[in-house]
Parts: sequence; C-alpha cells; structure tokens
Amino acid sequence: MLSKAWGLKRFFLYTAGFFIFFICITPCLATYNFEGTPEQDELVEVTSGTVKGGLYVDGGEGLGPTPYVQEFNIPGDSVTWAKIYVGIWGGNEEKTGTLDINVNGNSFESVELEGTGDKGDNEDQNPSIYCAGHGIYWVAYDMGTALSTGPVKVEAETSGDIDGRIYGIVLAAVYEDKEGQDTRYWVEEGNINLHDKGRSEEASSTHDEAYADFSGKVDVDRYKTANLAAVYLCGSPGLGDSLYFNDEQLSDGENSNDIANSKSYFDLKFFDVLDFLAEDDNELRFQRDDEDYLHPVFAALSLGTEEEGSSDLIVSGVTLPVLYAGQENIIKANIKNIGRDSAYGFQAALYADNEIVSTASVSSLSSGKSKTIDFNWKPGRSGEHVLKVSVDYTNRKKELCEINNWNIPFLANIIDLTPPEIEIDSPLDGSSVSSGYLKVSGTVEDTSRNTTVDVNGQKALLADKRWSADIPVAPGPNKIVVSAVDGTNNTGKEFILVTGISSGSGNNESFVSGGEREHVNRKVNAEPVSSTIPVYRSDIHKKDAVFPGFYGELGLIFAALFLRDKKRGKQV
Repeated sequence: MLSKAWGLKRFFLYTAGFFIFFICITPCLATYNFEGTPEQDELVEVTSGTVKGGLYVDGGEGLGPTPYVQEFNIPGDSVTWAKIYVGIWGGNEEKTGTLDINVNGNSFESVELEGTGDKGDNEDQNPSIYCAGHGIYWVAYDMGTALSTGPVKVEAETSGDIDGRIYGIVLAAVYEDKEGQDTRYWVEEGNINLHDKGRSEEASSTHDEAYADFSGKVDVDRYKTANLAAVYLCGSPGLGDSLYFNDEQLSDGENSNDIANSKSYFDLKFFDVLDFLAEDDNELRFQRDDEDYLHPVFAALSLGTEEEGSSDLIVSGVTLPVLYAGQENIIKANIKNIGRDSAYGFQAALYADNEIVSTASVSSLSSGKSKTIDFNWKPGRSGEHVLKVSVDYTNRKKELCEINNWNIPFLANIIDLTPPEIEIDSPLDGSSVSSGYLKVSGTVEDTSRNTTVDVNGQKALLADKRWSADIPVAPGPNKIVVSAVDGTNNTGKEFILVTGISSGSGNNESFVSGGEREHVNRKVNAEPVSSTIPVYRSDIHKKDAVFPGFYGELGLIFAALFLRDKKRGKQV
C-alpha cells in the first residue's frame, strides 16, 4: 500500500517537473504577441560569460528602403559568438512578407514574416522572429562562430505585402584578443511593445515599463569599465522616455528625458554605468513616459578589467554638402582613434553657433582606426553659421590627450529655398460674411527674418508671426489671396473663398463672420411683421427654417376654416 502511494506521489512529482520545464521553455518560442515577445515585460538573455577580448555592438542608420546595407568592423583575433539583428516595419500585424539577408556575399534562406500567423512551433528556429504591436519585427540571426574579425557587410531585402522598410541592422559579437582585457558580458533580446492607451482596439490599457536583467554576482572592485548598449525601435523626438540602471536615471549627454529621440525611428545608445554597478543582479528599466509606441529590442552590458585612458580621439575631417534652411541635411564627420587602445561607447556632437544641433553615438573604435558618422541637422534660418564637431563631447572617456577633440571651426552658408508657410485663421474657407470691409488674419512661418505679407494686393500688418489686413468684400463670391515673400524671394501663397452678403432691411439682420453666425437687431419703421433675412450655412439648416413656417401657415388655414364652419352652424 505504501509502495503504491509512493508511486502515485512520484508520478505527480514527475508530472509537476515536466510542467515546470514546459513553462520555462515556452516563453522562448517566437510567437506574435501584441504586448511583446518572447516575454511581455522583459528581454531574455541569449548569451553571457567572460572572454579575454571584448563585446562588439554596432549598427544603425534608421528607417530606410529595401535593400538596406550596413557595414561593420569587428576587432580582435577571432569571433566566439555573433548575432545579426534586423528591424522591419510590417505596416500592420496582418500583412505578410519575406526577409532575405546576405552577409559578406553569402546568402541565407528566405525567412517568412507571418505577423499574427506566426505560431512559433519551432523552438530551435534560426533566425528567431519577434513580432509585436502593429507589425514591428525584430529578427535575430545566430551566426555562431561563422563570422571573422574585420569588415562585415550585411545586406537585407524584404518583399511581399508588408511595408518592408528596415529600421536598422545591428551586429553583436564576442571576440577574443590575446592582448585584450578580461571582459564579462551579457546580451539580451526580444521585442516589447510599450504603448499608451486608446491608440488601438488591443490597447485597452497602457504598457509602460520593460526590463533587462543582467543576473549574477559582480566583483565591482575588479572592473574598471562598464558599458551599456540599448536599442529601440519606433521612438520619436519630443515624446519623452527614460532609462534607468539599478534605479539610476541615465543620460544621453545632457539629455535624460528623451532617450529614444531619433527622427528615423531607430536608436542605438551607449552609456557608461560604472558608477551605478551593483554587486548582484544588475537591472535595466525602460520607461515609456510620453511615447505613443516604443519597442526596446536589445540590451548588452560589458565589464572590462582595464581602465580606459590609452585611446585618443580626434576629428580628422568633416564633409559638408550644400546646406538648406528648413530641410534635413546630413553632415559627415570622420572620427579617428590615434591612441594605443580601443575606445568604447562615446558620443560626438555637431555645434552651430556654439549650440548643439545634433549628436551621434559611436559603439567602439579600435586603435588606429577611423569611422564616419552622420549628423542630421535642420537649420532654422538661412545665412552664415559657425560649425564645429566635438568627439566625446560629454568628456566621459579618459584619453591620452583631452584637448584635441575639436576640429577647427568653419563658416557655413545656409541657403534658403523654402517658401513661407501661410495659415489663414479668419475668416474660414467657404464662410459667408457681410459685404464691406473684412479683417483677414493668420500666421506665417519662415526661415528668413525678412518676410512681407499682402492680402489681395494690400500690405498686411506683421507682428512676430501673426499678420492681419482689412480688405473690401463685394456681394457674392470673393477670392482672398494671401502672399508671403521672404528675403530671398521665395514666395508662398494660400487662398480661401467667401461669400459676401448684402445688408438688408428688417428687425433682425443675420450675417456670418469667421464662420460663426451672429445676429444684429435693428428697429425700423415697418409693419409689425417679421422681416428677418435668414442666412443658411447648409441645406439642413434651410429645411429646419422652412418646415416650421410651412406648418404654421397650414395651422392658420385650418383654424380659419374651423371658425367659418362654426359660424355657419350658429346661423343654421
């Protein structure tokens, strides 16, 4: 009896064990989930360990058309682990398509992007396909040891019903270097959809936070550097979000409240977290704040035993195209490390008239190597500006020389080819107005400080960005044309159509000004019968006014007939 009971107990223990094992492996399946996959609230660890060498992370460029090409350069002697990541915009979660990549001339088998149709029935699937939100894909190719150090060129191409534009390509590689330092590293991946409420039927509530846990004990006295890399998709400039390492808020230079701030919906950011390193289980927290949609997809932490201080970063050249005011311009700067050691996780900045107008992150730069970075700048006005570039502008890297991080400032002339943008606030297009003189007003935006505005040939009064003018309006249709000319003779025009209504006699005169109906009561010598002139803004209003009058007259006729019949009855 006891033996039977023990056998039954053992059966339940085994069953529970298999159940727990199943729970543990199930989240690793790459299934579609609106909130996030393979976990809804945290990235999952794909590798960790120690190596004499380092962890290389690079990538970027931002949303662009297919095919999309990204080039890398892995340092060290050999690669022990590597993954290539591709971010794709699907358009929505129902559309399907394919992804093909080519690495150093070697093509990989096409990958099916199935959106909600991805059931994740192959847990060993390579690449792993993470789709969340409204068709945001993060595809991870496990390259193992197939890559070599040195140049790596990746080309990604999409096809099918999906939108197919690519957010960016990222390469993460663990490499050995016989002359390198001892490095401990963690790499985590996934696709978490942080979102606000009410943007879609699925979003009945908000999803505000996501995590990456770098588990294990750390000898904080042993490590001299701690570099963190984080990748976001779908971030927008001006919509706040924040990043915390062990509850300490991180800053991207002087910016701490809008980390995912790229205009191209792709952010790869690097942070020095040595001062915040904990002895056990370090944690990264992504916080949505004001972003509509934000997808954390990658996080990596690497700790080094050697102090940085033998690198030396300079700006070796700046390529300046023709620059246009009011338009996005790309300025390229070449950064070089003339020191003895590699530099990791630093930032460069473009200054215009001593103000930062654009920044760029650099993941790593080996000794003697150069790298070209892009600055995106949209000048607010034309004319001459003093430009300069600073590498490691946050001054977080210890270098052999700290006073050679600037290039020589130079003058750049900004050309204005953008016409003024005109808005007409009053009156509304298609409105009816009283004939006579009418005040027309609105705003004008332009990159030039010398702008004039006229309305139907009459010069308008201009105060800051607001303008106004009084113009004559005749009975019937009137076209109002507003023209704005800037200092370089760029011309912008807008027009509206209004209907002039003649002033009529009566107790009440109705007219429309600025699209709103107003009533003016006047006393006139006339019979005590209403002579209100109705003004109708639509056929519906006209019907509302006509039908009550018709029924009123009909009622009077019936009343007269009734009195007549009643009178005849009395006579009989």
